[in-house]
Amino acid sequence: MAKGTNWAEIMEVNRETIEETIRQAKQETYGCMQGWHVDVEINKKGESWTTDLFSSGSQTMSSWKGETYIVCSIKSWSLDYDLYEAVKWEKEIYNEYLSQKDNEDGEDDLYYFLEKFYPEKLEEYDENEKDAELSEFDPSEILDEAIKEENMY
Repeated sequence: MAKGTNWAEIMEVNRETIEETIRQAKQETYGCMQGWHVDVEINKKGESWTTDLFSSGSQTMSSWKGETYIVCSIKSWSLDYDLYEAVKWEKEIYNEYLSQKDNEDGEDDLYYFLEKFYPEKLEEYDENEKDAELSEFDPSEILDEAIKEENMY
């Protein structure tokens, strides 16, 4: 931490733009390599940005030197939802899957069935789930935690 820099105050004053940058970082880390992250950094002027994708334990030289501050690290993430739950409402597709599943040449894995015969539906399900995940994401909680943590020092 740079001497005399009140990072908590800088975060409070620039809350809105930092929260938007945190939201951007969440979007950027979707589908990235597992275990990697993007940092949200600020400088003494209150400007915020996302870093490149980093492996665990990595950071920018400026944050290491204390010239900038890492507000948070957003880890890579992927979708984790029940595909059967999404498809069962599409009766025609679901019934087709069930009927061909038992055939000798049929695809018994729902994901691969959709990928082969209904790739646009699979993409739609994924987009819906991704949108839901992002809409539930609250960057203010992360920023509040960063401010709280910085105020401890």
